[in-house]
Amino acid sequence: MNNSKIIIGKKIRKFRQKLGMTQHDLAEKVGVTEKQISKIETGIHYPKFENFVKILDSLNISLKEFSADMEQDKELSPQQKSLLKLFNKLSDVEIDYVLSVAKQLERLKKKTLQ
Repeated sequence: MNNSKIIIGKKIRKFRQKLGMTQHDLAEKVGVTEKQISKIETGIHYPKFENFVKILDSLNISLKEFSADMEQDKELSPQQKSLLKLFNKLSDVEIDYVLSVAKQLERLKKKTLQ
């Protein structure tokens, strides 16, 4: 299992539980199944990008807040921490740009895998 999948899943679970929300509650808000939320939280799958944004929105946390919390994780590689530090220095406009590029990369990846 990919280490970053596990870390992202743990963080999502932490924020969900902090709000007193069940996996079922989060799944309904995001528009996915409870099983999908479970697989994300246990590190089996990454959430799709658009679902990740919906998850953060449902948990009332910004991408910047989530990444700042991730940056504190001792299990991250030095490269991952470095990337998060750079991300946390971006303005909101720059973050929007990075998100749009990430969406385009995800679309390209899907096309090449078909």
